[in-house]
Amino acid sequence: MRNLAILLTGPIDNSPVNGVRPTQIVSIKIENQSAVNAATILVQGYSLITSRALYVSEQFTTLPGAVATRAYFADLNSFEYVITVTGAAPEDILVSFWGKNSAGSLVAAHRLVYSELFGSENFNGATGTTGSTGSTGATGFTGATGTTGATGITGATGATGSTGITGATGLTGVLGTTGDTGATGPTGPTGITGPTGVTGDTGTTGTSGTSGTTGATGSTGATGSTGATGATGVTGATGTVQPNPFDVYVLQGAIGGDGTQASPFGTIQQGVTAVSPTGTVHILGGTYPITANITINKAGITLKGYPSTIILLQAAVIPFTIIGSGVTVDGLTITSDNPYAVEFIQLGGTNHTVINNTIFGPPQAGPSSGWVVNRGLVTQIGNMTGLLVQNNIFYSLRQPAYFNPNTTGEVISNVVYNTRGFVNDQAVMVFSGNSWGSPVNAVDIALLVGTITGPPFDPISALSANNSTATIQDSR
Repeated sequence: MRNLAILLTGPIDNSPVNGVRPTQIVSIKIENQSAVNAATILVQGYSLITSRALYVSEQFTTLPGAVATRAYFADLNSFEYVITVTGAAPEDILVSFWGKNSAGSLVAAHRLVYSELFGSENFNGATGTTGSTGSTGATGFTGATGTTGATGITGATGATGSTGITGATGLTGVLGTTGDTGATGPTGPTGITGPTGVTGDTGTTGTSGTSGTTGATGSTGATGSTGATGATGVTGATGTVQPNPFDVYVLQGAIGGDGTQASPFGTIQQGVTAVSPTGTVHILGGTYPITANITINKAGITLKGYPSTIILLQAAVIPFTIIGSGVTVDGLTITSDNPYAVEFIQLGGTNHTVINNTIFGPPQAGPSSGWVVNRGLVTQIGNMTGLLVQNNIFYSLRQPAYFNPNTTGEVISNVVYNTRGFVNDQAVMVFSGNSWGSPVNAVDIALLVGTITGPPFDPISALSANNSTATIQDSR
């Protein structure tokens, strides 16, 4: 039988206090404590402004022992979330839910742990309005209480008979006389002690003999010479560090390496080929020229850059194509030697994270409307859910990112300048905490025709306020 658990927050009131709602964003943490079973998680958020309307719907998978965290827009008067878990035993999945204000601080009133979420085995649609209760009819009169009957007379207790006379105690008999003690016989006389014998005289002590003279000690002999030191044995061979497929190292230009930190591979492609799912490819400091596409399709791996790691595109190819699930790109600086009409990262699949990167293009002359269409990120049409784009810097690009139809995810705390802004093409992305540098963007966020109305985009004034007074181009 398939394991199934459905957890509900119930309606949450988020009415403004002094003009500001307590919660701006809700964050959900899901921990899969199973050692063997992956779990499929469906998160659904409902706006309860005038009716119960779905505005968040994301499905993703957590591996055994994994933890997933999701944040969603919640600047609404009231809302409700439903979390459906399949594939793992319900007791192996722990869920916590909390609200955060505009400063990212916890709103204690909107925090729910697993034991506080309402559970259900079957999720039904919204319950219709309960009809009004009819008035209560008048209560009838209470009948009179009947007269209590008389208590019967208790019969008299009979008289106690008199106690009989105690008989007299008989006389004690006379004590007989004690007979006389006989006389003690006389003690016999002690015999006379015999005389002590005389002690004999002690003999004289003999004369002691003379001690012999001790001979003189002989002189110490000379110390012999020290023998020669023997030759030192041959030093054994130094042991080798075996490669670890979960921590693979890459250094541009290295030759003959095995992927260890002491002997790294020479290309990123070698590192991606060697790493195991959920492992990390450490891209050590240096400049990495890219002239061919690198495709990444291993669940849960991380490309980890260092402060001086630079990815330099030198051909009109997409440097990184990321598919599958759970891939993280962290800490890379990515640019090109010329403006190429391609994106630096193409994304398809589920639950990828692009975080802490700096992505920029070379300067282009003239107004941005005539620039080569080079982009930081592009999602595949209808094939990207659960994307997180956070704490990145994008500049001197046509667009920092183009989100194609049916993409879902979050765009949080990025800095963007000298571009034509994020493009949302019928995707459902939650924008929060982003800011804009100088030179300013043509627009900051563009909502194209076909993009949904309502949360998370409406009201437009709230979307702008939640993103450093962003300039919004609304073409819906």
